[in-house]
Amino acid sequence: MKLVKSLLLGSAAGFAAVAGAQAADLPMTKAAPVDYVRVCSVHGAGFFYIPGSDTCIKLGGRVRAEFMYQEPLNNGAGQGRNRDATGFRGRGQLDVDARTSSEWGTIRAFFRFQLTRDTGVYRASYTGPQGSTTNSNLDKAFIQFAGFTAGVAQSFFDFYAESLNWGSAPGVLPGSDQGSTQLLAYTATFGSGFSATISLEDRNQRAVGGATSGYYTYNSAGERMPDVVGVLRVDQGWGSAQLSGAVRQLNSSLLDYNYGTYIGGSRVDNKYGYAIQGGVKINLPMLAAGDQLWLQAAYAEGALSYLGVTGTPGLGGLASYLPVSDYVIPVVTPVAGGPSYATSSAKLTKGWNVLGAFLHYWTPSLRSTLWGSYTSVDFPGQVVAGSVYRDFKVFQAASALIWSPVKAMDIGVEVLYAKVDAKRNWASTVYQKSSEDQWQGRLRFQRDF
Repeated sequence: MKLVKSLLLGSAAGFAAVAGAQAADLPMTKAAPVDYVRVCSVHGAGFFYIPGSDTCIKLGGRVRAEFMYQEPLNNGAGQGRNRDATGFRGRGQLDVDARTSSEWGTIRAFFRFQLTRDTGVYRASYTGPQGSTTNSNLDKAFIQFAGFTAGVAQSFFDFYAESLNWGSAPGVLPGSDQGSTQLLAYTATFGSGFSATISLEDRNQRAVGGATSGYYTYNSAGERMPDVVGVLRVDQGWGSAQLSGAVRQLNSSLLDYNYGTYIGGSRVDNKYGYAIQGGVKINLPMLAAGDQLWLQAAYAEGALSYLGVTGTPGLGGLASYLPVSDYVIPVVTPVAGGPSYATSSAKLTKGWNVLGAFLHYWTPSLRSTLWGSYTSVDFPGQVVAGSVYRDFKVFQAASALIWSPVKAMDIGVEVLYAKVDAKRNWASTVYQKSSEDQWQGRLRFQRDF
Protein backbone atom coordinates (compact mmCIF):
# COMPACT_ATOMS: atom_id res chain seq x y z
CA MET A 1 0.00 0.00 0.00
CA LYS A 2 2.84 2.31 0.89
CA LEU A 3 4.47 1.41 -2.41
CA VAL A 4 1.34 2.37 -4.42
CA LYS A 5 1.00 5.70 -2.58
CA SER A 6 4.65 6.49 -3.30
CA LEU A 7 4.24 5.77 -7.01
CA LEU A 8 1.14 8.02 -7.26
CA LEU A 9 2.79 10.95 -5.48
CA GLY A 10 5.89 10.57 -7.61
CA SER A 11 3.85 10.59 -10.84
CA ALA A 12 1.94 13.75 -9.76
CA ALA A 13 5.19 15.52 -8.97
CA GLY A 14 6.57 14.57 -12.36
CA PHE A 15 3.56 15.89 -14.25
CA ALA A 16 3.70 19.16 -12.29
CA ALA A 17 7.36 19.61 -13.15
CA VAL A 18 6.77 18.98 -16.87
CA ALA A 19 3.76 21.38 -16.95
CA GLY A 20 5.75 24.07 -15.18
CA ALA A 21 8.60 23.73 -17.69
CA GLN A 22 6.20 24.01 -20.65
CA ALA A 23 4.48 27.08 -19.16
CA ALA A 24 7.84 28.75 -18.69
CA ASP A 25 8.50 28.31 -22.42
CA LEU A 26 5.25 30.20 -23.42
CA PRO A 27 5.53 33.95 -24.28
CA MET A 28 4.21 36.38 -21.66
CA THR A 29 1.27 38.61 -22.73
CA LYS A 30 -0.11 41.74 -21.01
CA ALA A 31 -3.81 42.38 -20.50
CA ALA A 32 -5.27 45.01 -22.85
CA PRO A 33 -5.68 48.38 -21.13
CA VAL A 34 -9.24 49.23 -20.16
CA ASP A 35 -10.49 52.45 -21.80
CA TYR A 36 -12.70 53.74 -19.02
CA VAL A 37 -15.38 56.36 -19.77
CA ARG A 38 -13.93 59.78 -18.95
CA VAL A 39 -15.82 62.93 -18.03
CA CYS A 40 -15.59 65.69 -20.67
CA SER A 41 -15.89 69.02 -18.86
CA VAL A 42 -14.83 71.10 -21.89
CA HIS A 43 -18.37 71.29 -23.26
CA GLY A 44 -20.25 71.54 -19.97
CA ALA A 45 -21.88 69.25 -17.43
CA GLY A 46 -23.13 65.83 -18.50
CA PHE A 47 -20.68 65.23 -21.37
CA PHE A 48 -18.30 62.25 -21.51
CA TYR A 49 -15.76 61.03 -24.04
CA ILE A 50 -16.84 58.31 -26.41
CA PRO A 51 -14.30 55.49 -25.72
CA GLY A 52 -11.57 55.50 -28.33
CA SER A 53 -12.58 58.94 -29.65
CA ASP A 54 -11.94 62.62 -28.98
CA THR A 55 -15.68 63.33 -29.38
CA CYS A 56 -17.78 64.13 -26.32
CA ILE A 57 -21.41 63.08 -26.08
CA LYS A 58 -24.33 63.91 -23.83
CA LEU A 59 -27.48 61.83 -23.59
CA GLY A 60 -30.68 63.29 -22.22
CA GLY A 61 -34.40 63.53 -22.69
CA ARG A 62 -37.69 63.71 -20.89
CA VAL A 63 -40.95 61.88 -20.19
CA ARG A 64 -44.16 63.90 -20.04
CA ALA A 65 -47.67 62.93 -19.02
CA GLU A 66 -50.59 65.35 -19.44
CA PHE A 67 -54.32 65.49 -18.88
CA MET A 68 -56.34 68.27 -20.57
CA TYR A 69 -59.84 69.63 -20.32
CA GLN A 70 -61.09 71.89 -23.13
CA GLU A 71 -64.53 73.44 -23.10
CA PRO A 72 -66.58 71.73 -25.86
CA LEU A 73 -68.17 74.20 -28.28
CA ASN A 74 -70.68 73.87 -31.13
CA ASN A 75 -69.95 74.65 -34.76
CA GLY A 76 -73.32 73.24 -35.73
CA ALA A 77 -76.44 71.84 -34.11
CA GLY A 78 -75.48 69.20 -31.53
CA GLN A 79 -71.82 69.03 -32.50
CA GLY A 80 -70.60 70.20 -29.11
CA ARG A 81 -72.14 67.06 -27.68
CA ASN A 82 -70.07 64.91 -30.05
CA ARG A 83 -66.71 66.41 -29.14
CA ASP A 84 -64.29 65.09 -26.55
CA ALA A 85 -63.81 67.53 -23.68
CA THR A 86 -60.93 65.65 -22.05
CA GLY A 87 -57.89 63.75 -23.23
CA PHE A 88 -54.53 62.29 -22.27
CA ARG A 89 -51.04 62.70 -23.69
CA GLY A 90 -47.86 60.72 -23.10
CA ARG A 91 -44.57 61.77 -24.66
CA GLY A 92 -41.06 60.34 -24.59
CA GLN A 93 -38.12 62.40 -25.85
CA LEU A 94 -34.50 61.47 -26.52
CA ASP A 95 -31.72 64.08 -26.96
CA VAL A 96 -28.25 63.25 -28.27
CA ASP A 97 -25.59 66.00 -28.36
CA ALA A 98 -22.13 65.18 -29.79
CA ARG A 99 -19.30 67.75 -29.82
CA THR A 100 -15.69 67.71 -30.96
CA SER A 101 -13.07 70.41 -30.46
CA SER A 102 -11.11 71.30 -33.62
CA GLU A 103 -9.06 74.08 -35.18
CA TRP A 104 -12.38 75.27 -36.66
CA GLY A 105 -13.94 75.54 -33.24
CA THR A 106 -16.51 73.15 -31.81
CA ILE A 107 -18.15 70.76 -34.30
CA ARG A 108 -21.60 69.84 -33.02
CA ALA A 109 -24.21 67.28 -34.11
CA PHE A 110 -27.54 67.21 -32.30
CA PHE A 111 -30.82 65.38 -32.72
CA ARG A 112 -34.06 65.14 -30.77
CA PHE A 113 -36.61 62.41 -31.36
CA GLN A 114 -40.11 62.31 -29.86
CA LEU A 115 -42.83 59.69 -29.59
CA THR A 116 -46.26 61.00 -28.60
CA ARG A 117 -49.45 59.11 -27.78
CA ASP A 118 -52.64 61.20 -27.77
CA THR A 119 -56.27 60.53 -27.06
CA GLY A 120 -59.50 62.52 -26.84
CA VAL A 121 -59.27 66.29 -27.07
CA TYR A 122 -55.56 66.14 -27.96
CA ARG A 123 -56.60 64.66 -31.32
CA ALA A 124 -57.90 68.14 -32.33
CA SER A 125 -60.98 66.76 -34.01
CA TYR A 126 -64.58 67.94 -33.89
CA THR A 127 -65.87 64.40 -34.04
CA GLY A 128 -65.63 62.20 -30.98
CA PRO A 129 -64.90 59.95 -29.33
CA GLN A 130 -61.27 59.87 -30.44
CA GLY A 131 -59.17 56.85 -29.47
CA SER A 132 -55.42 56.71 -28.94
CA THR A 133 -52.90 57.34 -31.69
CA THR A 134 -49.09 57.35 -31.61
CA ASN A 135 -46.98 59.76 -33.65
CA SER A 136 -43.23 60.08 -34.11
CA ASN A 137 -41.43 63.35 -34.70
CA LEU A 138 -37.86 64.24 -35.62
CA ASP A 139 -37.93 67.52 -33.72
CA LYS A 140 -34.26 68.44 -34.25
CA ALA A 141 -31.40 67.11 -36.39
CA PHE A 142 -28.66 69.60 -37.21
CA ILE A 143 -24.91 70.09 -37.56
CA GLN A 144 -23.04 73.21 -36.46
CA PHE A 145 -19.60 73.89 -37.92
CA ALA A 146 -17.56 77.11 -38.17
CA GLY A 147 -20.63 79.30 -37.72
CA PHE A 148 -22.90 77.27 -40.03
CA THR A 149 -26.08 75.50 -38.90
CA ALA A 150 -27.57 72.96 -41.31
CA GLY A 151 -30.50 70.60 -40.82
CA VAL A 152 -33.70 70.68 -38.77
CA ALA A 153 -33.60 73.34 -36.07
CA GLN A 154 -35.53 76.18 -34.45
CA SER A 155 -36.22 78.96 -36.94
CA PHE A 156 -33.74 81.77 -36.35
CA PHE A 157 -36.62 84.24 -36.71
CA ASP A 158 -38.19 82.98 -33.48
CA PHE A 159 -37.44 84.55 -30.11
CA TYR A 160 -39.98 83.83 -27.34
CA ALA A 161 -41.06 80.61 -29.09
CA GLU A 162 -43.53 79.47 -26.40
CA SER A 163 -40.84 79.43 -23.72
CA LEU A 164 -43.30 79.66 -20.81
CA ASN A 165 -46.74 78.63 -22.11
CA TRP A 166 -47.98 75.06 -22.43
CA GLY A 167 -51.15 75.51 -24.48
CA SER A 168 -52.61 78.09 -26.86
CA ALA A 169 -55.75 78.88 -28.83
CA PRO A 170 -56.29 76.31 -31.62
CA GLY A 171 -54.67 77.58 -34.82
CA VAL A 172 -53.07 80.66 -33.25
CA LEU A 173 -49.88 80.55 -31.17
CA PRO A 174 -48.92 83.50 -28.96
CA GLY A 175 -46.05 84.17 -31.38
CA SER A 176 -43.88 82.52 -34.03
CA ASP A 177 -42.62 79.09 -32.97
CA GLN A 178 -41.25 76.89 -35.76
CA GLY A 179 -39.12 74.46 -33.78
CA SER A 180 -38.50 71.96 -36.57
CA THR A 181 -37.53 74.11 -39.56
CA GLN A 182 -35.39 72.83 -42.43
CA LEU A 183 -32.70 75.48 -42.80
CA LEU A 184 -29.17 76.48 -43.73
CA ALA A 185 -27.79 79.39 -41.72
CA TYR A 186 -24.59 81.24 -40.89
CA THR A 187 -24.02 83.11 -37.63
CA ALA A 188 -21.23 85.64 -37.09
CA THR A 189 -20.27 86.52 -33.50
CA PHE A 190 -18.75 89.89 -32.64
CA GLY A 191 -17.95 89.57 -28.94
CA SER A 192 -19.73 90.89 -25.85
CA GLY A 193 -22.71 88.67 -26.72
CA PHE A 194 -23.51 90.30 -30.09
CA SER A 195 -24.24 88.14 -33.14
CA ALA A 196 -25.83 88.30 -36.59
CA THR A 197 -27.42 85.47 -38.58
CA ILE A 198 -28.54 84.97 -42.16
CA SER A 199 -30.72 81.90 -42.66
CA LEU A 200 -32.36 80.18 -45.66
CA GLU A 201 -35.48 78.40 -44.40
CA ASP A 202 -38.12 76.16 -45.97
CA ARG A 203 -40.92 78.33 -47.38
CA ASN A 204 -43.48 75.56 -47.75
CA GLN A 205 -43.36 74.72 -44.04
CA ARG A 206 -44.60 78.23 -43.18
CA ALA A 207 -47.31 78.46 -45.85
CA VAL A 208 -50.80 79.26 -44.54
CA GLY A 209 -53.33 78.34 -47.21
CA GLY A 210 -56.99 79.31 -47.29
CA ALA A 211 -60.06 78.40 -49.29
CA THR A 212 -61.63 78.96 -52.69
CA SER A 213 -64.67 81.18 -52.35
CA GLY A 214 -66.55 82.67 -55.29
CA TYR A 215 -64.31 85.24 -56.91
CA TYR A 216 -61.31 84.74 -54.61
CA THR A 217 -58.93 81.85 -54.10
CA TYR A 218 -55.63 80.82 -52.55
CA ASN A 219 -53.27 79.24 -55.08
CA SER A 220 -49.59 78.53 -54.51
CA ALA A 221 -47.03 77.27 -57.03
CA GLY A 222 -43.90 75.29 -56.20
CA GLU A 223 -41.17 76.77 -54.04
CA ARG A 224 -38.67 78.73 -56.18
CA MET A 225 -36.73 80.30 -53.34
CA PRO A 226 -36.62 79.66 -49.59
CA ASP A 227 -37.59 82.24 -47.01
CA VAL A 228 -34.64 84.52 -46.23
CA VAL A 229 -34.31 85.37 -42.52
CA GLY A 230 -31.97 87.93 -41.01
CA VAL A 231 -31.32 88.34 -37.28
CA LEU A 232 -29.42 90.69 -34.99
CA ARG A 233 -29.10 89.44 -31.40
CA VAL A 234 -27.41 90.21 -28.08
CA ASP A 235 -27.10 87.92 -25.05
CA GLN A 236 -25.66 89.39 -21.87
CA GLY A 237 -26.02 89.10 -18.12
CA TRP A 238 -29.11 91.32 -18.04
CA GLY A 239 -30.93 89.16 -20.60
CA SER A 240 -31.36 89.00 -24.37
CA ALA A 241 -32.74 91.08 -27.24
CA GLN A 242 -33.38 90.19 -30.88
CA LEU A 243 -34.48 91.92 -34.07
CA SER A 244 -35.69 89.55 -36.80
CA GLY A 245 -36.75 90.02 -40.40
CA ALA A 246 -37.96 87.63 -43.11
CA VAL A 247 -38.71 87.88 -46.84
CA ARG A 248 -40.67 85.19 -48.70
CA GLN A 249 -41.70 84.67 -52.31
CA LEU A 250 -45.41 84.22 -53.03
CA ASN A 251 -46.09 82.68 -56.44
CA SER A 252 -49.08 81.11 -58.14
CA SER A 253 -49.73 78.64 -60.95
CA LEU A 254 -52.82 80.53 -62.14
CA LEU A 255 -52.94 82.05 -65.64
CA ASP A 256 -53.99 85.66 -66.24
CA TYR A 257 -57.42 86.26 -67.74
CA ASN A 258 -57.38 90.06 -67.71
CA TYR A 259 -61.14 90.51 -67.39
CA GLY A 260 -62.23 88.63 -70.52
CA THR A 261 -59.04 88.73 -72.60
CA TYR A 262 -57.14 85.50 -72.16
CA ILE A 263 -53.37 85.96 -72.16
CA GLY A 264 -51.97 82.57 -73.07
CA GLY A 265 -49.01 81.40 -71.03
CA SER A 266 -48.87 84.46 -68.79
CA ARG A 267 -48.70 83.66 -65.09
CA VAL A 268 -49.70 85.81 -62.16
CA ASP A 269 -46.73 87.96 -61.18
CA ASN A 270 -44.73 86.90 -58.15
CA LYS A 271 -45.08 88.94 -55.01
CA TYR A 272 -42.99 89.07 -51.87
CA GLY A 273 -44.26 88.93 -48.33
CA TYR A 274 -42.29 89.94 -45.29
CA ALA A 275 -42.28 89.97 -41.50
CA ILE A 276 -40.39 91.89 -38.83
CA GLN A 277 -40.16 91.15 -35.13
CA GLY A 278 -38.51 92.61 -32.06
CA GLY A 279 -38.22 90.95 -28.68
CA VAL A 280 -36.48 91.32 -25.34
CA LYS A 281 -36.00 89.00 -22.36
CA ILE A 282 -35.04 90.69 -19.08
CA ASN A 283 -33.64 88.75 -16.13
CA LEU A 284 -35.06 89.92 -12.80
CA PRO A 285 -32.79 88.55 -10.05
CA MET A 286 -33.81 91.47 -7.82
CA LEU A 287 -37.22 89.78 -7.48
CA ALA A 288 -36.02 86.18 -7.25
CA ALA A 289 -33.35 84.01 -8.82
CA GLY A 290 -34.58 82.80 -12.22
CA ASP A 291 -37.30 85.42 -12.71
CA GLN A 292 -37.81 86.58 -16.31
CA LEU A 293 -39.89 89.06 -18.29
CA TRP A 294 -40.48 88.54 -22.03
CA LEU A 295 -41.84 91.22 -24.40
CA GLN A 296 -42.29 90.73 -28.16
CA ALA A 297 -44.04 92.39 -31.12
CA ALA A 298 -44.29 91.43 -34.80
CA TYR A 299 -45.83 92.68 -38.05
CA ALA A 300 -46.30 90.72 -41.30
CA GLU A 301 -47.71 90.96 -44.80
CA GLY A 302 -48.22 87.71 -46.68
CA ALA A 303 -46.44 85.82 -43.89
CA LEU A 304 -48.96 84.95 -41.19
CA SER A 305 -47.01 82.08 -39.60
CA TYR A 306 -44.42 84.63 -38.50
CA LEU A 307 -47.15 85.97 -36.20
CA GLY A 308 -47.97 82.50 -34.86
CA VAL A 309 -51.05 82.05 -37.09
CA THR A 310 -50.85 78.47 -38.35
CA GLY A 311 -54.42 77.99 -39.54
CA THR A 312 -58.06 78.74 -38.87
CA PRO A 313 -58.82 79.73 -35.24
CA GLY A 314 -60.52 76.49 -34.22
CA LEU A 315 -62.99 77.78 -31.66
CA GLY A 316 -66.55 76.48 -31.91
CA GLY A 317 -68.80 78.09 -34.49
CA LEU A 318 -65.92 79.99 -36.10
CA ALA A 319 -63.85 76.91 -36.82
CA SER A 320 -65.44 76.08 -40.17
CA TYR A 321 -66.31 79.60 -41.30
CA LEU A 322 -63.14 81.60 -40.84
CA PRO A 323 -60.64 80.68 -43.60
CA VAL A 324 -57.13 82.08 -43.27
CA SER A 325 -54.42 82.49 -45.92
CA ASP A 326 -51.23 84.44 -46.54
CA TYR A 327 -52.78 85.96 -49.66
CA VAL A 328 -55.88 85.75 -51.85
CA ILE A 329 -56.11 86.03 -55.66
CA PRO A 330 -59.20 87.44 -57.44
CA VAL A 331 -60.36 84.93 -60.07
CA VAL A 332 -63.01 84.37 -62.71
CA THR A 333 -64.37 81.06 -64.03
CA PRO A 334 -65.59 81.67 -67.63
CA VAL A 335 -67.14 78.22 -67.99
CA ALA A 336 -69.06 76.71 -65.07
CA GLY A 337 -66.99 73.86 -63.66
CA GLY A 338 -64.01 74.86 -65.80
CA PRO A 339 -60.65 76.30 -64.81
CA SER A 340 -60.34 79.59 -62.97
CA TYR A 341 -58.15 82.45 -64.16
CA ALA A 342 -56.65 85.31 -62.20
CA THR A 343 -58.07 88.77 -62.82
CA SER A 344 -55.56 90.59 -60.64
CA SER A 345 -52.40 90.10 -58.65
CA ALA A 346 -52.26 88.46 -55.23
CA LYS A 347 -53.75 90.47 -52.38
CA LEU A 348 -51.55 90.10 -49.28
CA THR A 349 -53.00 89.53 -45.82
CA LYS A 350 -51.66 91.80 -43.09
CA GLY A 351 -51.38 91.22 -39.39
CA TRP A 352 -49.62 92.07 -36.16
CA ASN A 353 -49.02 90.47 -32.80
CA VAL A 354 -47.85 91.49 -29.31
CA LEU A 355 -47.13 89.32 -26.28
CA GLY A 356 -45.83 89.51 -22.74
CA ALA A 357 -44.80 86.67 -20.42
CA PHE A 358 -43.55 86.61 -16.84
CA LEU A 359 -41.86 83.85 -14.80
CA HIS A 360 -41.58 84.14 -11.01
CA TYR A 361 -40.03 81.78 -8.44
CA TRP A 362 -41.89 81.91 -5.12
CA THR A 363 -39.38 79.43 -3.72
CA PRO A 364 -36.58 77.48 -5.44
CA SER A 365 -39.07 74.62 -5.93
CA LEU A 366 -42.27 76.57 -6.64
CA ARG A 367 -42.76 78.90 -9.62
CA SER A 368 -45.58 80.41 -11.64
CA THR A 369 -46.06 81.84 -15.13
CA LEU A 370 -48.36 84.52 -16.47
CA TRP A 371 -48.63 85.40 -20.15
CA GLY A 372 -50.92 87.03 -22.66
CA SER A 373 -50.97 87.78 -26.40
CA TYR A 374 -53.07 89.67 -28.93
CA THR A 375 -53.11 88.91 -32.66
CA SER A 376 -54.88 90.88 -35.39
CA VAL A 377 -55.36 89.64 -38.99
CA ASP A 378 -56.67 91.96 -41.73
CA PHE A 379 -57.59 91.04 -45.30
CA PRO A 380 -57.70 93.68 -48.06
CA GLY A 381 -61.02 95.52 -48.18
CA GLN A 382 -61.72 94.24 -51.69
CA VAL A 383 -61.39 90.64 -50.48
CA VAL A 384 -63.52 91.09 -47.36
CA ALA A 385 -66.31 92.73 -49.35
CA GLY A 386 -66.60 89.90 -51.88
CA SER A 387 -65.85 86.62 -50.11
CA VAL A 388 -66.08 84.66 -46.86
CA TYR A 389 -62.68 85.93 -45.75
CA ARG A 390 -63.11 88.06 -42.63
CA ASP A 391 -60.81 90.11 -40.44
CA PHE A 392 -60.38 88.64 -36.97
CA LYS A 393 -58.59 89.18 -33.69
CA VAL A 394 -57.43 86.65 -31.10
CA PHE A 395 -56.78 87.36 -27.43
CA GLN A 396 -55.40 84.68 -25.15
CA ALA A 397 -53.99 84.60 -21.63
CA ALA A 398 -52.91 81.88 -19.22
CA SER A 399 -51.23 81.19 -15.92
CA ALA A 400 -49.50 78.11 -14.54
CA LEU A 401 -48.32 76.98 -11.11
CA ILE A 402 -45.42 74.48 -11.15
CA TRP A 403 -43.89 72.52 -8.28
CA SER A 404 -40.49 70.80 -8.54
CA PRO A 405 -40.31 68.30 -5.64
CA VAL A 406 -36.89 67.10 -6.82
CA LYS A 407 -34.39 68.36 -9.36
CA ALA A 408 -35.49 68.01 -13.01
CA MET A 409 -39.06 67.01 -12.16
CA ASP A 410 -42.14 69.23 -12.56
CA ILE A 411 -45.76 68.84 -11.51
CA GLY A 412 -47.98 71.69 -12.61
CA VAL A 413 -51.33 72.99 -13.76
CA GLU A 414 -52.11 75.66 -16.39
CA VAL A 415 -55.42 77.46 -17.05
CA LEU A 416 -55.89 79.25 -20.40
CA TYR A 417 -58.59 81.57 -21.76
CA ALA A 418 -58.90 82.42 -25.48
CA LYS A 419 -61.31 84.61 -27.41
CA VAL A 420 -61.76 85.19 -31.15
CA ASP A 421 -63.60 88.20 -32.58
CA ALA A 422 -64.45 88.19 -36.30
CA LYS A 423 -66.10 90.82 -38.48
CA ARG A 424 -69.33 89.86 -40.21
CA ASN A 425 -70.00 90.50 -43.91
CA TRP A 426 -72.59 89.69 -46.56
CA ALA A 427 -71.28 86.13 -46.90
CA SER A 428 -71.71 85.37 -43.20
CA THR A 429 -74.60 83.02 -42.45
CA VAL A 430 -77.29 84.18 -40.04
CA TYR A 431 -76.45 81.63 -37.32
CA GLN A 432 -72.70 82.23 -37.53
CA LYS A 433 -71.25 83.89 -34.46
CA SER A 434 -69.10 86.99 -34.60
CA SER A 435 -67.12 85.96 -31.50
CA GLU A 436 -66.30 82.84 -29.52
CA ASP A 437 -64.33 82.15 -26.34
CA GLN A 438 -63.05 79.02 -24.68
CA TRP A 439 -61.44 77.79 -21.45
CA GLN A 440 -58.73 75.16 -21.29
CA GLY A 441 -56.90 73.45 -18.41
CA ARG A 442 -53.89 71.12 -18.27
CA LEU A 443 -52.29 68.98 -15.59
CA ARG A 444 -48.70 68.01 -16.36
CA PHE A 445 -46.12 65.64 -14.88
CA GLN A 446 -42.65 65.93 -16.43
CA ARG A 447 -39.30 64.33 -15.67
CA ASP A 448 -36.12 65.47 -17.43
CA PHE A 449 -32.91 63.47 -17.44
